[in-house]
Amino acid sequence: DLNMVVALDRSESVELLDRTAQVEALATALTDPRFMATVRGGWQGRIGIAVMTWSSFDRTQVVVPWTMISGLRDSEAVIAIMRDYEARGGDFKHKPQTDIALALGAGMQLLEAAPFPASKRILNVISDGVDNFGREAFVERDQALAQGITINGLVHARGAAIEVVERFFEREVIGGPYAFVLSTPTPASFTAAMLRKMMLEIAQ
Repeated sequence: DLNMVVALDRSESVELLDRTAQVEALATALTDPRFMATVRGGWQGRIGIAVMTWSSFDRTQVVVPWTMISGLRDSEAVIAIMRDYEARGGDFKHKPQTDIALALGAGMQLLEAAPFPASKRILNVISDGVDNFGREAFVERDQALAQGITINGLVHARGAAIEVVERFFEREVIGGPYAFVLSTPTPASFTAAMLRKMMLEIAQ
């Protein structure tokens, strides 16, 4: 029913606890009965998902290659790969700056490389900050929209930074039919937002 790329921010500003929270929030969302029911309720009853990390200086990494999810066992396989990546310290090659244009460009390439067709293509960008390196994000955003890709955002900034990052995402990052950005000021809200976000994307 859709192909979805989840792009996780691994720039210097994302602390270790927040990185772990991202993985565990994704794990909770992918195994939630409501998520599974939404997947099964689609026309095809399955979705494609790939997970990547990104930072700056062209540093991106595909953590979970394209995987078809149609049941709990598929979700658990994705989660096992993510947790193994975290346990091995897979982020060590990433660089400190935040290059959201890099995330968008790499996400587009990943969607183009999907091994199975889908009626919708969605790129989820998860970050705690705004661009401070590389090209302007809206350039890559506009290219993605021209290819029929919808970009949604999940902001896990704190305090006064939330509004700043939200405005940046609304102005330069998200786009496409029903595009939205959600903010998560606490770890608990991050988990809830991840689940809500993925269910909305499938339902739409």
